[in-house]
Amino acid sequence: MSRKLRIRVMVVDDHQVVREGVISMLQAASEIEVVGQAANAPEAILKAQKIEPDVVLLDIRLPGASGWEVCRTLCAMLPDTHVIMLTSFQDEDYLFKALRAGARGYLLKTASHEDLIDAVRSVAQGQRLLSAPLVDKLVAQFSDLAREMERRETGMDQEEIESLKLLSRGATNAKIAEETHWSEVSVKRKLQTVFDKLGVEDRTSAAVEALRRGLI
Repeated sequence: MSRKLRIRVMVVDDHQVVREGVISMLQAASEIEVVGQAANAPEAILKAQKIEPDVVLLDIRLPGASGWEVCRTLCAMLPDTHVIMLTSFQDEDYLFKALRAGARGYLLKTASHEDLIDAVRSVAQGQRLLSAPLVDKLVAQFSDLAREMERRETGMDQEEIESLKLLSRGATNAKIAEETHWSEVSVKRKLQTVFDKLGVEDRTSAAVEALRRGLI
């Protein structure tokens, strides 16, 4: 592969050992060329402006400014440069901040050599990439969000959702009353309200519809 067609990468991390390790892994791939490195935020922004790399591997925590701030700045200044956050943090808040800042990828520092190379290739081609453990967390977050949106659309309150959960497990009105400390009359009334909101007429249909909508 010619030099012109290589993926031009810049590595930004304040730890020299980490930086050198990442660079070493990248240099093992014939289609990748490491064109620069930086140890802090100001240096990263200055060098990126001059180099205009295809991909920047960027640590989240840097002296001078956070990785999110650097990412946001780079994405604004260099729209053709794609940023991959390279971090040891699996926290969902870090992930969402990175994505909001414009990062195209979020990769853990524990990623294998193959995963690192694949991430650079994918992001350079305009794709988005997340480390596998973070995909599960992201999916869980969106599942919770979808469930909450569905609950709001049906107009159900938390007590009604709780009664649905118990009903779906086969609980009788008496058992639901025992679990929730409501009277059986209240349980019957709440369940009828649930049936009306779901547009069903019986317990089995309510459980099936609640599962279909992701309410429980």
